[in-house]
Amino acid sequence: MLYIYVKNIFLINKIYNLPFSENLSGYIKKKLLKNNKITFIPTQLKKLPKNNHPIQNSIRFQEEIIENYNKTNKLSFNTFPQLTLLLKKKFKSDATFNFLDFGGDKLDFYLAICKEFKNINYFLINLPEVNSIIITVKNKYNYKNLTILNNINEIKKYQYDFVFFGSSLQYLENYNDVLLNILPITKKYVMISATHFFSDKDSLESIVVKQLNFLPKLFYLYFINSVNLLNQFTKYNFKAEFNRVNESHISNYNTFKYFKINNIKYTDVLFSKNHE
Repeated sequence: MLYIYVKNIFLINKIYNLPFSENLSGYIKKKLLKNNKITFIPTQLKKLPKNNHPIQNSIRFQEEIIENYNKTNKLSFNTFPQLTLLLKKKFKSDATFNFLDFGGDKLDFYLAICKEFKNINYFLINLPEVNSIIITVKNKYNYKNLTILNNINEIKKYQYDFVFFGSSLQYLENYNDVLLNILPITKKYVMISATHFFSDKDSLESIVVKQLNFLPKLFYLYFINSVNLLNQFTKYNFKAEFNRVNESHISNYNTFKYFKINNIKYTDVLFSKNHE
């Protein structure tokens, strides 16, 4: 019988990456994770698997969080709870500006921002299935300043004052292409929240990581080389206004030492554009 209190990180890494791991019970896997505080492990994959993000959304779900927000004035979840305060520092309450929520999937977030900025133009993009749900709710509740975008070509029809990646960039298979299209049409700020970065000066751009805290469901994401990312933003005259650890989740990264991946941080970064 497998000793579920094993402390050997290397063994855990092998258990989750070898084929026989699929035959282990969910109970044993969860025990291994809990006892060693493991949330993420590296893989040998070069790209994210297809259909990596199972849809966990519905019209009823959206209506419930809207109802709850209207009653309590509290958000269901936000990867960067200080976002509204940050926007207040950057824009006047009566300002007209374009806000792009890349990967947005909860309309209470939209309501909270619109409550503070009456003249905001709110743009949102997600997977087609999520977009369809949000369009239905938007039409039912007559959210006139909410525009749903379906692809990069539709994104490029507009310019944006603030782009928010709420823990979404790392789940995009083509995140570099997305940035190459968005940065030229962003006039002021790009915020990347709750995203895993590592510091490495070699040619390693990113690694594909298996996420295990939603077992039995598995998700995959990128851990991104912050050096390469910063260089990409610099080409479009962006600089990091702040770069700090997101403390909403603490994980053990010891498994990554065997892949020689160091200085991993769960990070919030605000980039601002230099117009000089």
